[in-house]
Amino acid sequence: MKQVLLLAMITILISGCNISTKNSPKPDKVKSKHVVNVVKILEKNGVEYAYPHWSKDGSKILFQSNETGYWQIFIMNSDGSNKQQITEDKSNNNFLDWSPDNKKICFVSDRTGNEEIFVMDMFGDNVKQLTSNPARDIHPYWSPDGKRIFFNSTRDDSGDFELYVMDENGSNKKRITYTDDNETCARLSPVSNELVFLRNNAKGLDEIFLKNLIDSSEKQLTFTPSTDGWPAWFPDGKKIIFSTKEKGIYKLHLFELESNRIYKISNPPHPYWDGRANVSSDGKKIVFNRQIDSVKNTIGIYMMYLK
Repeated sequence: MKQVLLLAMITILISGCNISTKNSPKPDKVKSKHVVNVVKILEKNGVEYAYPHWSKDGSKILFQSNETGYWQIFIMNSDGSNKQQITEDKSNNNFLDWSPDNKKICFVSDRTGNEEIFVMDMFGDNVKQLTSNPARDIHPYWSPDGKRIFFNSTRDDSGDFELYVMDENGSNKKRITYTDDNETCARLSPVSNELVFLRNNAKGLDEIFLKNLIDSSEKQLTFTPSTDGWPAWFPDGKKIIFSTKEKGIYKLHLFELESNRIYKISNPPHPYWDGRANVSSDGKKIVFNRQIDSVKNTIGIYMMYLK
């Protein structure tokens, strides 16, 4: 059972939160408009350090790794020093997110034999199970005010993921989307009631959408025939960072909502590709994964400085 779950999780880490992006703006190929420098923080051959998240003050990075044989949750200084393991058991603990005040961590664990969403204090104490359903409950993300957690689940349709939201203590669960498509990776804007998320199209590619939680209106942002993934908000709520596949390589792009323009901001050397980006609270730094495409089990954590 553990081996099957682990294989399923690795598949999602590589492609599950990936998206694809008919009339989408073409990327500005001059990345120097935004980027100053790229620095390697943590990388080790044969080890996956995935889903890095900034602390509010920018001094720490939260992430997950399989270096112990199971997915476990770690924290380290922003320069890669003082790496500490937070979860230590023979189950997989992954798909993590930090509460806005950094006091709690929500994450997915298979410790009950099924993927469920849990929450714990910053260093692993006071673990509480938030979901209990035979379906898959994954990709939890806090709302900017810390009062709600968005997630995706197959609980109402075993063939498709739908978007859901619950209170931060696991109560008051509500379904958000009602389609025959897979919808995943929902994150609420820090300044509005708009939810950015991924929707899988008829060609099997995911695209980026915005959904207004007040009137339920939707807007499709990306239409390109390539594969995109991992959309995340900038703290000003005016930009979204995501990864898109260009000539076989995932590269980070910035979507400006007001101008409807896309800027390419990373150009990783072969055979690397970039994804799973998270923006610092001051909007000046991006922490992200740089993965060796030919060696799926090597994923490093890198940092990008912005102008």
